[in-house]
Amino acid sequence: MLRYLMLCVVLLMTACGQKPASETYAESAVASTPAPMMAKGTAMDEARVSGAAEQSLTEVTEPSEINKPESQRYIAMRHQILVETSSEDLQTVFDATVARCETLKCQILSANINRQTQYGPPSASLSVRVPPRSLQIFLDGLAKSADLLQHHRASEDKTDAVIDAEARIKNLTELRDRLREMLAKRTGSLKDIIEVERELASTQSQLDTIHNVRKALAQETELVAVNIDFQAKQSITQTGFFAPVAQAWDNAGRMMMESVAAIISFLATSIPWLLIGIPLLILIRKFWRKLKAKFLG
Repeated sequence: MLRYLMLCVVLLMTACGQKPASETYAESAVASTPAPMMAKGTAMDEARVSGAAEQSLTEVTEPSEINKPESQRYIAMRHQILVETSSEDLQTVFDATVARCETLKCQILSANINRQTQYGPPSASLSVRVPPRSLQIFLDGLAKSADLLQHHRASEDKTDAVIDAEARIKNLTELRDRLREMLAKRTGSLKDIIEVERELASTQSQLDTIHNVRKALAQETELVAVNIDFQAKQSITQTGFFAPVAQAWDNAGRMMMESVAAIISFLATSIPWLLIGIPLLILIRKFWRKLKAKFLG
């Protein structure tokens, strides 16, 4: 009986010490895999993971096409302004505006002033180009010295014209440089050299012309054009309830003076004829009397 119990204990211990068949097969498969193959698989997995991480990082940090800055635009800005001031202050306001423009480094294109006459009030006009950074200062000073009646703003896109001018300048410059190189080498006949010189002169002329066009475009796009018209304030008789009566009175006086002027002009035109015609009529009358007395007497 004791032997039988000891035999059962030994068999039980042997069964507990053995591993399952699936675990034994897995360990044997791993053990049978060569070491280089395992290292290669690990490296490929690491490379795959690293590539995915780099791709993800690139997608996050690469700037979007929407966030890229737009190409530069060349815009010509223009301001048309009408201001009003008293007749006595118009000259002072005009001179102050011109002086302010010179202080702000403006370019004065034209400046005209018409003084007051018996037929009309004084007026003035000023056309300038103002640097963009000084535009608001210039307009604020103008608004303080005169009443702003109208202010029109306009803009024009000159980008295509600028790009075309710069492209032509680049092409003509390259052509001119090549012609200069050909002329410096002086290879070929005299006729060829003369033809190159003629082509070089034509190219240089075109280049100078397009340079002037580009400078004009730069003036329009880098400075702001401001045109100002100054007018004098009208009196209450010219703008109020009695304006038609005052205008009719002025017209009546003007028409009366025009009639007097017409009479004076008629007399001035008739006097020479009267000086000749009256003596001629007297002579004709005397001759008629003598003729009548001779034949009828």
